[in-house]
Amino acid sequence: MENKRILVVGAGGALGLEIVRGLRAQNISVTATYRTHRPSMVRQLSALGAELVQLDLRNEAEVKQCLVDVDGVVFIPILTASKNAAQLLRGTQHTVFFSSNNVSIDPENDTYARLLEAEEETRKNAPHAVILRPTMIYGYAGDGNLSRLMKLMRKFPIIPMPGSGQALQQPVFYKDLAQIAIRSVLCRDLNPGIYAVAGPEAISQRRLYAEIAKAAGGGRKVMSVPIKALTFAILRLEKLGIKPPVSSAQLDRAERNKAPSGGNVVLAPTSLPDGLKSLAEALDAVPHDT
Repeated sequence: MENKRILVVGAGGALGLEIVRGLRAQNISVTATYRTHRPSMVRQLSALGAELVQLDLRNEAEVKQCLVDVDGVVFIPILTASKNAAQLLRGTQHTVFFSSNNVSIDPENDTYARLLEAEEETRKNAPHAVILRPTMIYGYAGDGNLSRLMKLMRKFPIIPMPGSGQALQQPVFYKDLAQIAIRSVLCRDLNPGIYAVAGPEAISQRRLYAEIAKAAGGGRKVMSVPIKALTFAILRLEKLGIKPPVSSAQLDRAERNKAPSGGNVVLAPTSLPDGLKSLAEALDAVPHDT
């Protein structure tokens, strides 16, 4: 492993940074790419000892150049953005792409229909690749999922929960997802194919909200609200240009089970309480004026 070099495409976010950190902890040489230059992100990647390259995935020549002399690649941008790179890979390059568990939950949605097409195209062009379909990713301050809900619970004593709360959820802690990607690109723990990745236990949405409330400090009341009523309010906010805590598309899936599905399943080890504790600590570390 000492002589391996791994390309991490889209390394500027929390998941990318964690993958780079995990690879460098094993003394793996890393080329880390990013699209938008952000000084704080560049400093973090540089401090980890990664070679940095600014890259636009739409530029085929730039992608080809980055793929020279690397043994493996992790493409962090969602597969609809990274699929075209699949045809540029060598069969000897262990490769990981990211899709979404929602492909099997909400296939009639245009976004996930396109993502499914991207999976099929990628399997054709890079049959040696591993495609990971994570469930809801959480655990860092800007995850856009449970971090947003925890922030709301810290501000308000009563939190509306869409629907009955019976639908199953199985969020995956982002550091676990990073380790699964690292093992796949280095050791080939997983054979080529598509894998749903989730946390260790399926729980109801009601319990999920209760666990978040507990991690947020307790004392919060969760109130079930009919989907139709929330959908009306969310649509009004979206029309006004106001970003609501959840989108209307997310509300459409509120009563659907979101446990991993679609064949092969990989379960991550971090329990929800432990992951939420880490999330709460991450939120505490964010300056109040950001």
